[in-house]
Amino acid sequence: MVRKRILVGVAVATAVGLSLSACTASGNAGTGGSSTTDTINAELWYAPATFDPAKASASSDVTVARLGFDTLLRQGEGDDGGYIGGLATKWDAESASKYEFTIRKGATCSDGTAITPSVVAKSFEYLVGLDDSGAQTWKNQAFGSGEPTFTPDDSAGTLSISLSAPYSQLLGGMTRPGTGIICPAGLADPKGLAAGTVKGAWSGPYTLAKSSAGKSVQYSLRSDYDAWPAWKDVSGKPAKTINMTVQADSNTSANLLQSGGVDVARFYDSNAERFEKGDYSTVKFASSAYNLVFNEAEGSGSVFADNQPLRAAVAQAIDTKGFNDAGLDGLGVKQTTVNAASYRCAVDGSSLVQSYDPKAAAKELKGKTIRLLMMSNWDPAADFLAESLRNAGATVTVSAPDPADWTKQMRTEPKTWDVAIAAEDAQVGLINLSIARYLGATYPDGGTNVSSSDNPDGVKAYQAAMATTDADQQCTDFETAQKSILERVDMTPLITDTHRYVARKGFATHVFSGYWDPSAMRIVG
Repeated sequence: MVRKRILVGVAVATAVGLSLSACTASGNAGTGGSSTTDTINAELWYAPATFDPAKASASSDVTVARLGFDTLLRQGEGDDGGYIGGLATKWDAESASKYEFTIRKGATCSDGTAITPSVVAKSFEYLVGLDDSGAQTWKNQAFGSGEPTFTPDDSAGTLSISLSAPYSQLLGGMTRPGTGIICPAGLADPKGLAAGTVKGAWSGPYTLAKSSAGKSVQYSLRSDYDAWPAWKDVSGKPAKTINMTVQADSNTSANLLQSGGVDVARFYDSNAERFEKGDYSTVKFASSAYNLVFNEAEGSGSVFADNQPLRAAVAQAIDTKGFNDAGLDGLGVKQTTVNAASYRCAVDGSSLVQSYDPKAAAKELKGKTIRLLMMSNWDPAADFLAESLRNAGATVTVSAPDPADWTKQMRTEPKTWDVAIAAEDAQVGLINLSIARYLGATYPDGGTNVSSSDNPDGVKAYQAAMATTDADQQCTDFETAQKSILERVDMTPLITDTHRYVARKGFATHVFSGYWDPSAMRIVG
């Protein structure tokens, strides 16, 4: 089985790659029982590398950022994927290049400093000014490819954001944990902010109380915090203390959950099936979207450059059910576009994706030599893909560098690979980021296109979606762009990896529009 902890730990920073989610749109787990505790014990797969939300890159960094720092908007409940207020109570898109937010009155930092529009503006200016890969990810998600200008009006309580290039997805970007508002004390001490030692840095419901390097973190609920989002389906009380211990083994997590050693645990494998009965409840969400990316760079030597029939043959050679069984214990779901079906504006590409047909694939693949690029520790899934192509008559060489080199090769070294397996973060919820992986400018040219495809029709539709504030028109244009990618077979979708958060009796956890929110964990009963 593929070791998904390796994947999730790097997915934010690499798979969606600095341009960088759910089986159900919303849900809750652990709605029964009673408890007298005021503590929730949970787990992290890795120790956080930083407590600065702007520099958060791995999954653990992002999880703790959500606890400590509030964002302007939050993911809404239900199937419509809307937004609800965080630190903002009102928001308006005057155009795809100009937005205005009304900042919540009475919101304060953990040292009592008022969170004004100026405080928010300075936090954003810090984010976009950082020369840091994680910060560039969040900047692109929040503000797009252009340069933002922030104009606060403290007397009116408003913040205006103007963009040098239209970006219709800014509201969605304002929900992302990396845009969490850092208070003035944190901005004054960046090293202390990253270490989690600045007591006044926090804008969210929790502050870091203890940190044991590589082992655990403990968060304490602020007694003065009253800026919870207006969730309709969240009941119970927030924990006064949240303990998160690093636990890298899924079997151990399952044993601890059964024995009461932890109250909430995340599973990517068949250990989740141990909790289908009894006093446990589960929420599901898409964690990673597995795709095959074809290298079409001119002059790269790739067999797939200017060869759509050969790309289609690869898609025909792969049984996605077999891939699911080999890599994900069969717990994933079939994917039909560039990311999870739960994404707003995701197209159902079932009729456009090639069906499993190894005989047809062999007619094109026989005698071809293919260089498969994968990340280290993905052995079972990569072995399945390689054998599928070999069974169709191709000679396959496999390269499995570490995550950093894997990312570098896909982005900037097209002469080293022909097809790559990529796992994109499926909790982001911004379909534009995934579309831009397969059209437009490449990384060396300032874009994020890892396929090096030449798709002017797709680019036209994508740009139209990015320039309109009409939600329905956005989807129409984004769907057109996705269809063009699928028809050209610039990539082929495989499986969306479904993760599960299980809560034992007396505790609840929630997924909102495909995003698991740790700040919504509750003690119930």
